[in-house]
Amino acid sequence: MNATIQTPKQATWRDADGQEVPYKFIPSADRVKESLAGSLLKKAVKLEQLLLDFYDDLKAGFDKVYNQMLEDYKLRYNKDRKIKGSYSWYNFDKSIKIESRISDMVKWDEAMMNEARELLDSYLSQNLTAANELIRGLVQSAFHNTKGMIDTGKVFQILKYEERIRHKDFQKACKLMRNAQSVANSKRYMIVSVKEDDGTYRAINLNFSSI
Repeated sequence: MNATIQTPKQATWRDADGQEVPYKFIPSADRVKESLAGSLLKKAVKLEQLLLDFYDDLKAGFDKVYNQMLEDYKLRYNKDRKIKGSYSWYNFDKSIKIESRISDMVKWDEAMMNEARELLDSYLSQNLTAANELIRGLVQSAFHNTKGMIDTGKVFQILKYEERIRHKDFQKACKLMRNAQSVANSKRYMIVSVKEDDGTYRAINLNFSSI
């Protein structure tokens, strides 16, 4: 961290360009901002460390519960069990909910996805039915969005029609899309929630997204 807080005790302050400015010429607003920036930064860094420490405690807690669940299962059924992906657990009266969600970042092979898109466009041009209008919209959103990126959610929605639409172009496109995907990385999200009076759970506002 490279932050410098300058004080009224200094005869001159150094600006962003490295120029020395006599303190008496520093505008009052800049003096206030300098003082506040320093105190707020210290508090922010302290809170960040508290959040990091809590995040470590939360992960350790998940591991402890996970291992205990596996141990209990093996004692009860005399066989091993694996809990995959996302799962939740509660305290005894279910007033507290702790969740762990695994989010996979999918990477798409550009050449294969381009070929799949051409096959889907070909299929849709040959089969102008009302039922295909929904698929046309999904294809448009999945491949032709304004950001020029593949919309993973829309692609998976298209793949849900694989069992219903047996046309060779559609089938080949689905096969290409399945082969084109790979998991670039996985991110684990953890959520602590408390039960409200109406029975719903309110997530405690903890921003772990960048940790």
